[in-house]
Amino acid sequence: MDQRHAFKFDTDRYARAQAVFASKREIFAEDAITSLARDVINCLAEEKSGAADPAQRTGRRSIMPQMVDAFCDVILGHDPAAPLRFLEDVLAPRVANRNDLYEYIACASRELGAKWEADKVTYLQVTVAAGKLYALVRSVGCDGAERVHAGGRSKNALFASVPGEQHTLGVTIATEVFRNAGWDIALMIDQSHEVLIDRAAAIQPPVVGFSISNSNGLDRLARLVVSMRLILPDTVIAVAAGPDIDKDMLRNVVDLDFVLTDAENAVVELTESLRAFETG
Repeated sequence: MDQRHAFKFDTDRYARAQAVFASKREIFAEDAITSLARDVINCLAEEKSGAADPAQRTGRRSIMPQMVDAFCDVILGHDPAAPLRFLEDVLAPRVANRNDLYEYIACASRELGAKWEADKVTYLQVTVAAGKLYALVRSVGCDGAERVHAGGRSKNALFASVPGEQHTLGVTIATEVFRNAGWDIALMIDQSHEVLIDRAAAIQPPVVGFSISNSNGLDRLARLVVSMRLILPDTVIAVAAGPDIDKDMLRNVVDLDFVLTDAENAVVELTESLRAFETG
């Protein structure tokens, strides 16, 4: 472990999260990317991340404004790896717990949002910066006692169809297969983005599974996954996709743990994933 601080950071996850977020700019329309950037900045600015426990916060008196300014400048800079280095080398040695790191991310997000509203940053700057903020949350994650969700790491999951999805038979059948295998599944069909996020935040499932039948809903799926990653950094996210969706393209533009092919194999894969988490 790095002796400068007591935290662990996942550098591979950071790099992948940035790359996947950047790939969205090549696939989705500008308004979809703008919505994603706003989701990231607003969620983090409002401190809704799953690792930010109000009972454990030390309060903003421990946050140094000059460090927030410097952090924001680094996030807006051209070096994609610099924000994580700043978090590791500059901020982590100065804070008491992981929630203080989230507080700095929240403060930087608020500052970036203010710059955006004041037209002090360009569309490209803010969307790239949002990708870095998202990647930081993916890298920081949770560990130790913080990693235990409200429902534990038992066989609990939230299954949902992507908003606007018309074909819901598959996710309904998958729910029954998982329930027969001893899983406790919360099934949500034909719900809005906001309702799904609020439900996930309330029950904190260790696994979330989405169903999407065609690529028309890919931007909505990507937005859901980004929001889920921000509020539940360590939750396993899986997607069951229709046969006409290019699975490699899906993996490249959406930050997924699993792309599922059938319910029976999915039970095995996700059960093994939980077991690996508990023993790792």
